[in-house]
Amino acid sequence: MRRTALMSALLLRSSAALRAGTTALRMRRGVARAARKTKEEDAAAAAPVINWYPGHIARAERELRGYLKRVDVVVEARDARIGRSTAHPDLAEWVGDRPRVVVFTFADLAPPKVLSDWRAAMEEDVFFVDARRGGDKEFRGVRGALQKCGRAVNEKRKKKGIAPRSARVAVVGYPNVGKSALINRLAGRKAAKSEDRAGVTRSLGWVRSKSNDGRPPPFELLDSPGIIPAKQNDPRQAARLAMCGRIGQASYDERRVAEALLMELRSSNYAPGAAKKIQEKYGLSLDADPDMFLAALADQRYDGDDARAAVAVLGDFRSGRLGNVALEGPPPREIVEEPVIVEAPPTEKPVEAAGSDFDRRMSEGDFAGW
Repeated sequence: MRRTALMSALLLRSSAALRAGTTALRMRRGVARAARKTKEEDAAAAAPVINWYPGHIARAERELRGYLKRVDVVVEARDARIGRSTAHPDLAEWVGDRPRVVVFTFADLAPPKVLSDWRAAMEEDVFFVDARRGGDKEFRGVRGALQKCGRAVNEKRKKKGIAPRSARVAVVGYPNVGKSALINRLAGRKAAKSEDRAGVTRSLGWVRSKSNDGRPPPFELLDSPGIIPAKQNDPRQAARLAMCGRIGQASYDERRVAEALLMELRSSNYAPGAAKKIQEKYGLSLDADPDMFLAALADQRYDGDDARAAVAVLGDFRSGRLGNVALEGPPPREIVEEPVIVEAPPTEKPVEAAGSDFDRRMSEGDFAGW
């Protein structure tokens, strides 16, 4: 009895300590989440409202949906710094069961952490490249994935007695994410017009890759205009598109976007060293109010012209002069905290004392046959 009581007391004490430790842990997590939430809320509140949907995009989207039914594989190009914001919400429906290869461009401007996070989060084949200046080694994986799809198509054609053909590859994505530059690298020649501004490609067109030894070229690549949703439901994602130059400049106020960018750099988990770079480059603190930051920079370098200061900050960010920075990563995984189960102390089974009525009845055979 005494031993059982002692065990029960120890169990209750450990259960209370466990509950207290769990409560303290949840409180610490809550404080950390609240701090992050405050920065996130500040950055979200700073995002300007932006709407940009040129008429040629609506026309191109209708045509593209028809073309996608006739291709073998789809390459989706995304900006590695804003991988979520440059993922079209309707693309999975358009692609259907066709193979899809995701290529993150501007990977040279993104921090390694966001690349590893995307690699872990994606189910499709995923590659990271610098579409404009990257070496051939970066594109071997992309070419290999497309050639694999092409071989699968031609194996089916061979069984039907049909001659092999080039793999038909559609390259799609938001404006100015490097689709045309990617096509030129895959084609092995400069066939698609590529510039560092949104809206250069305005119609769909096929590009053939180089052929070797008289065989059909490995790829027929469909170049397409940048496709964005007709309505941007998330103002913060729309602002991030503007920060990276993925939508037309005439659709937003550069000063407002630069202010929102400074808030994003302050709150992003993928901006290592951004505050130090900004301090070194401008002599100003990232913790300063964005409006005051631009005003001080304008007074120092641009004769009080806030608009020029905003353009300079955006240009430095886009070119990587503020360090390798990403404004977002994969969607966060939901963490479900399991409830703490505290076991009740074991109850003692009643034991009859020796010589009790229980012993008497057992000896007299009242329970014979048990």
